[in-house]
Amino acid sequence: MDNLVKIKEFNIIGSDDRGITTDFNIPRKQDQFIFLTRKSGSLSGNTYHQGKSLATNPKIFLLLNGSIRLSYRKIGETLVNSIVIDKPSTIEISTMVTHKVEAISDIMMVECNSIADIQSDRNKEDV
Repeated sequence: MDNLVKIKEFNIIGSDDRGITTDFNIPRKQDQFIFLTRKSGSLSGNTYHQGKSLATNPKIFLLLNGSIRLSYRKIGETLVNSIVIDKPSTIEISTMVTHKVEAISDIMMVECNSIADIQSDRNKEDV
C-alpha cells in the first residue's frame, strides 16, 4: 500500500456459528459520525479534502459490510490507484487525494466526521 491510503482490516477477536466479533480503532478522538448505505453499482465521492478540519486529516471511513472498489489519485498527478476491499476495515485517505467508492455489493459504511466537518472542506474532482 502507498502513503496516500491506509487500509487496516478489523481485528477478529471471536467467531462462531452466529458470526464474528471484531475490534478496531481510529487514530484520533472522534465524537461525530455519518452512517451510510449504498446499493450495489452505485458511485460515491470524486472528492478530496485539504484537511481544514481535524476530521478530514486524514479522512477516515469504516467499511462495515460489503465489498467496494476504492479508486484514488493524488491531486496534480495522473496515476490512478484502485483496490478492492471486501472485509470490515478502517480506510484512511490522506489530504489532497481525490477518491471515489464503487459499491460492488450493497454496503454499509461509517464516515468518521460530521456533515459540518466536510462542508467547508470538500472539493470535487474526478478520480
